[in-house]
Amino acid sequence: MHVRPRRTALLALAASSVLLTACNGGSDSSSAPAKSAGSGGSKDKGVPSVPASITADQAQQALVALGDLPVGWKLEPDTGLDKSQGGEDEISGPSKPECAPITAVLNTGRLEEDHKANAQVVFTKKGDQTTVAQDVSGYSRAQAEKAMAGLRTAVEKCAVFSAKESGKKATVKAKKAARQPVYGDESIAYAVTVVSGDMQMDFDFGTVRSHGAITTVLNNYSDHGDRGKEAFDKALAKAAQKLTAAASKTA
Repeated sequence: MHVRPRRTALLALAASSVLLTACNGGSDSSSAPAKSAGSGGSKDKGVPSVPASITADQAQQALVALGDLPVGWKLEPDTGLDKSQGGEDEISGPSKPECAPITAVLNTGRLEEDHKANAQVVFTKKGDQTTVAQDVSGYSRAQAEKAMAGLRTAVEKCAVFSAKESGKKATVKAKKAARQPVYGDESIAYAVTVVSGDMQMDFDFGTVRSHGAITTVLNNYSDHGDRGKEAFDKALAKAAQKLTAAASKTA
């Protein structure tokens, strides 16, 4: 019998708060005037440059709020998805290199570590073992496009692969969702299952890119109670809307 526990890491965001500050180092220059290309380009003076990525504040603005979900959910304050700071159930060593984006999003909620800004939020169903969570990360547009291409390849080619979960052998399955949402500049919905020993974890995922910003919403559900699909669908739609607004003034 497989048990589907709520194994999404609910980690303190102390480390993530540092990241929000450290990773936003380039945001102060976003409002600086663009320098003229030539020695006599005075006509360009005073024209602001276009930021290459979203700022930490804009990443926060792109997060789903409790009011965006159906009744019955609660916010988990000061928590996040990122297990890269030593989470016990981190999944590592995918047997196929092209499957790395799947393990990356399972471990941190994002596709790339080299982000310019990051924000996360976690909700749980009251009295249940279901989690809906979101990550927002900012990159350059080229970096974000490459990350999304890698994710698409992983979803298409990594139907089944092996990995390690908490140091033990695990089997990971990924499948593109039958119904694909159309959000942002590009989006993809997919399901992931992780089986390690007698433990099974099931996830719905939706990842959206707008300019250089990427958001991923996940639904980690259990055998008991509501699967959380309604909340997941609403959260993904709202996340895409907020991401598009946050990224609209970036390159």
